[in-house]
Amino acid sequence: MFARGMTTRSRLTLLSAICLACLRAGAADAASFAEVYGLVRSNLTRIDDKALDQMAVEGFLQKLGGLAQIGDTKSDLPTTGGPGPVARVHDGHYGYVRLVGIGADAASGLAAALAGLAATNDLKGVVLDLRFAGGRDFAAAARIADLFLPGGRPVLDWGEGPFISTAKTNTSTNALAVLVNRQTRGAAEAAAAALRQTGTALVLGATTAGEASLYRDFPLSSGLKLSLAVTAVKTGDGEPVPATGVIPDIVVNVRPEVERGYLADPFGVVRPASAATSQTNQIVSSVRVRKRLTEADLVKAKQSGRPLESASEATNPTATPTEPQKIVRDPVLARALDLLKGLDVMRSR
Repeated sequence: MFARGMTTRSRLTLLSAICLACLRAGAADAASFAEVYGLVRSNLTRIDDKALDQMAVEGFLQKLGGLAQIGDTKSDLPTTGGPGPVARVHDGHYGYVRLVGIGADAASGLAAALAGLAATNDLKGVVLDLRFAGGRDFAAAARIADLFLPGGRPVLDWGEGPFISTAKTNTSTNALAVLVNRQTRGAAEAAAAALRQTGTALVLGATTAGEASLYRDFPLSSGLKLSLAVTAVKTGDGEPVPATGVIPDIVVNVRPEVERGYLADPFGVVRPASAATSQTNQIVSSVRVRKRLTEADLVKAKQSGRPLESASEATNPTATPTEPQKIVRDPVLARALDLLKGLDVMRSR
């Protein structure tokens, strides 16, 4: 089966490829795992038992996805919200709030941020950014969704009965866009799923991690832990949040390292790190600086027949900018803002 001179690593790689090919072709449908594993273990004598065990475990967990994980993989899901929300306004009418984590204080922090934005701006839409956000507090996730819902609606159920949205004197009618990515995990993806299921928000970005479940840890003889999703979190319609993750309404895939750069500066042009030089991502400002038009500039433009735009291009780096236009370069955020603006135009007609 294997060519002479192949290293053990090469044999493992080839064996993994063959197994995956068989699975894709459906050849493993009628095969017993114990039977196949026993034959492999008995006949591939140059691959030691430890390596085979490792391959079997890795392949098994890969097929289970987020339902089972070994190690401290759940320890990075915070039980508190972490730093407070990041809030700002785009184009004068579109609020943006980013939650770093979903903990007990996340809903109150989000409510305060939204109130602060609405107090000084005529908001026509809101972007809730849950990219890279995680947490295990599903009650907090339900309270986040509750901020945007009228009273009396089932929101989430994490095994303690459905959380029902609270009665309110007024509910925001602003259009809502929720941003997610593959690192949106646990309570954060549950909040996104609840807001979409109730018809409150459109979700943009990449498919979430698929960890919206209650986990129980089991100790292993190696000293590690096996975390199993023992209770699925369900949205208001009684359907579990998919173990494969929440698929966005509008898919926008961005490399995680690049996306982190955009979170630091949504107006910058993020240049991916170079693998050869091990450089970090670089962010270059995208603000165009124009010098003030003078009477001489206007005369020259008219005499030469050039458009006024060319006369206003900055040729002097020390020129005084006049209201530089900031362009959102973050692909997911840009799509969300375009969506909210389009919805506002449609509603105003």
